Amino acid sequence: MDIGDNMTESLDETRKGWRTRFDGVQEGYEHDIAGFLAHVEQSGVHYVSWKNNHELDAYLVGEGDIDLFVAPDHRTAFMGLAFGAGWVELENPVARFPSVLHLFRAGRAGRVYHLHVYFRVVTGESWLKEYVLPLEGFLLENRVRAGSSGIWVLNEEAQRYLFGLRHLLKGGSFSSRWLYRKGLDSYTQEWVACGGPDGWNPDVGPVALSEYVRRARLDGDGIGLPSVGAAMRFRRSLWPFLRVEGWTLPARRVGSFLTRALNKVFGKRKKVFPRGGLVIAISGVDGSGKSTMLSVMRAFFSGFVTVESYQLGRPQGRLLEAVRRLVVHRRRGRKGGAGAPSSGRRTGVSLALAAAVLAWIRLRTARRAVRAARRGHLVLVDRWPSTELGKMDGPRIVQGVSGPHGLVARLERFERWAYSRMPRADVCVVLTVSIDIALARNRDRVKEEKETDDEIRRRFEENQTVKPIANKVIRFYNDGEFDLMRDQLTETIWAEVARH
Repeated sequence: MDIGDNMTESLDETRKGWRTRFDGVQEGYEHDIAGFLAHVEQSGVHYVSWKNNHELDAYLVGEGDIDLFVAPDHRTAFMGLAFGAGWVELENPVARFPSVLHLFRAGRAGRVYHLHVYFRVVTGESWLKEYVLPLEGFLLENRVRAGSSGIWVLNEEAQRYLFGLRHLLKGGSFSSRWLYRKGLDSYTQEWVACGGPDGWNPDVGPVALSEYVRRARLDGDGIGLPSVGAAMRFRRSLWPFLRVEGWTLPARRVGSFLTRALNKVFGKRKKVFPRGGLVIAISGVDGSGKSTMLSVMRAFFSGFVTVESYQLGRPQGRLLEAVRRLVVHRRRGRKGGAGAPSSGRRTGVSLALAAAVLAWIRLRTARRAVRAARRGHLVLVDRWPSTELGKMDGPRIVQGVSGPHGLVARLERFERWAYSRMPRADVCVVLTVSIDIALARNRDRVKEEKETDDEIRRRFEENQTVKPIANKVIRFYNDGEFDLMRDQLTETIWAEVARH
């Protein structure tokens, strides 16, 4: 019988309430795990860091994840505090376990904090975590303060006991032993850090280990894989605590291996949003720093969540872009500049055709971006369309008259239809800078057909109030020192992700 998650609670209302109350970032503990956990404790929520505490100092500065056990009856309260402080829940698309979740929080200077939260003691083989053990009381009764951070961790005796238990559980199958051997150096460090074999009591916890430890190979400072026989007998003794039917374990191992292998080779997915992702576009006139900030945001988020990138400014590909450049070049040669459409200048057939094709490609690309978000991905987009004629990323065709110009009129109607069907981005951040900064940055850019100063000035004036097709438009002043602007933009986007 599949035990499943008997502690499952609906957190939708909790999330909804805290999203409403989350208004920016609360100062003081949002960028600091120790500070956040101190706030959790002050709120009456009981927790303990229950394994891998030999690397706790690294985890506190964003290098790895803290394995946190939270009392099951405090789940709703803990999650409310986490959502209120801007933590975001993500899930592993190839390894989902009951009562176990991942929380992430952006920190300063590109740091990312990660809490691996357990509301029940779900453990076993690394790929399956097939046991739910009755250790909740034992964990909370054996916690102590960790050094200067003040975080609750297991005391040395409890950590050694729990290590021995996990050590035996991981040695009962070929795949698990292979994975365990790969990480044996780290496990050895953990064993030594919590005291090693000298004077430890293998029966200090609810599940007696003394019958099996003689062949567990935990005798010296170094450790080895336990004997297969001892590991299998120990695992069998715990079958009443399996969360799945025992006879399904071999098939589950194969299925987990195939799922992970396919994702590694083809899917390449990292964490995803469990209830759908979101589309975030970054827009701005030339010289606003859009390309740089997009690159920074992509590098930051792709370190822990599945990111897809799209281009909606010029999504037409190399061939169509080459044709567009040829048309624009010819027009510049005749009229001294590309110019913007206006009621006083009818769009020519060639430019109208190019604009209609661009509108169609933008529509298709925007729909693809929205579908990617529905799969739980974070979609970062270079610009997003507007419905305003002549504005940045908006329609370009000025309707012609009847007779020889009827084709332009039909193309204008098609373009207008395409932009009217354009899906909304969840958020569009419009970067703004002073005109002097925009001009200076544009002069420093290495780019084909770079805009002239006059073109930059014209576009700057035309697009001060552009309204992208988005549920929320944020205007971000990007005139400051790069590191400061990077951190502020990260925090701005993270706040929208947390609200989502």
